[in-house]
Amino acid sequence: MKLTAHILNNQAGDHIEITNFGARLVSWYTRLEQESRNIILGYENLKAYLDDPYLHGAIVGPYANRIGNGQVKLEGKIVQLDQNQPPHHLHGGSQNLSNQLWTPVAQEVNSLTLKCELAAGLSGYPGHRTFWVTYTLSDESCLSIQVQAETDQTSIIGPTSHPYFNLAGFGNPHKGHKLQLFSEQYTQLDSMGIATGEIASSLESELDFRQARVLNEALDKDQLDHNFIHNKTLGSQQARLTSPDNKLTLAVSSDYPGLQVYTGNYLTGQFEAQSGICLEPQFYPDSPNHAHFPYQNTQANTLFEKTIHYQLIK
Repeated sequence: MKLTAHILNNQAGDHIEITNFGARLVSWYTRLEQESRNIILGYENLKAYLDDPYLHGAIVGPYANRIGNGQVKLEGKIVQLDQNQPPHHLHGGSQNLSNQLWTPVAQEVNSLTLKCELAAGLSGYPGHRTFWVTYTLSDESCLSIQVQAETDQTSIIGPTSHPYFNLAGFGNPHKGHKLQLFSEQYTQLDSMGIATGEIASSLESELDFRQARVLNEALDKDQLDHNFIHNKTLGSQQARLTSPDNKLTLAVSSDYPGLQVYTGNYLTGQFEAQSGICLEPQFYPDSPNHAHFPYQNTQANTLFEKTIHYQLIK
């Protein structure tokens, strides 16, 4: 199968490109006054994604985020996953969903469905698994990403979407984004980014984003790679990101309990460090190893389904 590009359009002038490699969101142009602004960091050539180490725009998994020592106890047995971030497992391992060629199965003007099958044992995951992702672009400039999965034996499933957003427009200075999080807690991490199991309060701390504030990339406290717990009493949204010129806001919501906020601290080369912000709805990091985290393994012949919404507000 060759690399392909698929275009979604709406009546509001949004134009989205998706590639079948990793089901990646390649670009999102939105009409803003007299400007068409691309809010996604990406490569100009589709082939460049084949060597991309940063998961630009990809569907990542089978399980997003980190799993400590790459080990999970499943039905009484220890399952060893690929330790692609030694000694830990990250975003599904070295042969994760972002590195697969997905098969297009349906497309309309404003929607696209892609399918990917993963063999049992790939990156250590049990079960033959089938994934579907459906991108739908509304006329209200909302991109909905529905991820579904089935397995023929109990497995570890919890993928997410990994675009880097620059609401100033790709190629324009990124400094000055404002972030608001509808959260009062986060999962504590050890020095290698593995969840300790402790739920910590973010209130009145450096991680308190209940009120929107400008991210200052010069400060360690704003170099984020943290999972924030959605407080539903604060509303349905998990986060709001506003462009430096205050002309565009991205509202994020989903039916996942957590939101990983990553400020692109490790981007290098063509992409300057912290030049894009990932807002990744997902389960908490290392959830399969913490019984009190909201997660359960996907059983055989049971449909897994989650939906992420990226809503633009102008």
